[in-house]
Amino acid sequence: MNRGIIAGSNAIYKIPQGFAIGEPPSLNKLRYYSLYWDKVVIPKFDFIPNELQIPQEEGFISAGILDRPKIETLPFGEPRRETWVGLMLNSQSRIAKNLMQEKDTDWVMEQEGFKLTFDEEHTVERNTLRIDLANCLPVPLGKVDAYDILEFKENRRDELLALHECLDELYQQVLLSPDQSLASKKAISNILKSIDNLDKVTQERFKIFTRENLSSLFNLYGAEIGKGIVMDAVTAQFTGMALPIVTVGNIINATIQVNVQKTPIFEPASKNLKLAYLSSAQKEGLY
Repeated sequence: MNRGIIAGSNAIYKIPQGFAIGEPPSLNKLRYYSLYWDKVVIPKFDFIPNELQIPQEEGFISAGILDRPKIETLPFGEPRRETWVGLMLNSQSRIAKNLMQEKDTDWVMEQEGFKLTFDEEHTVERNTLRIDLANCLPVPLGKVDAYDILEFKENRRDELLALHECLDELYQQVLLSPDQSLASKKAISNILKSIDNLDKVTQERFKIFTRENLSSLFNLYGAEIGKGIVMDAVTAQFTGMALPIVTVGNIINATIQVNVQKTPIFEPASKNLKLAYLSSAQKEGLY
């Protein structure tokens, strides 16, 4: 099955006065999405100024990696700036709701920042298992275009798939294993190995690269899963507990942390095991 990501057109931050619109995804962020997911969808709005659009997006669109569905509002009058955030959140939600009907792609929403933000119509609160990878995922720098990314993904698909599989494994083993402590240590060890392998193959191909953050949110709904284990009981054991932070090799500030928390999530995905992704957690002060 393909893995798809529905990212926001711009970062949206909660401030005392309401919300603020931040920068669009950078070129490095676009490379990051393209490297770790098979399909990338980022809405495009006719009221957003050109300086807040994504750089070099045409190359990623022509390579078949990126889709930018256009949200047109100007025929009905240019929206007031204070309504931009609501339009952006609602449009991302509607696009995600439609795409999640596809059976051949595992679609998940992604937003910048530390907390998820959805429009009220599509928001529900859930207990979640949050797995934070800070400063861990290698992304190439320099003269790297969409076709370089595609070639690398084709040659190193196993290493890239392993990361997603290890994150899923951590969720499944920590929650479903009779010995959760041993299972979590084993699962985290596998994540470290997958990141180490990604570092090696990325440096071998691109020489220069940066590292991105990723927070994955998994569902802890009160239904039975696997062999009849009730998730609420497991949630009670993990609430307030963080697994030890682990340093990846000799990489400064590279950490893995696991927590349980109540989180506003995307309501149409509330029955899914994987709920959403967040990025830039370290920059937002998580650590």
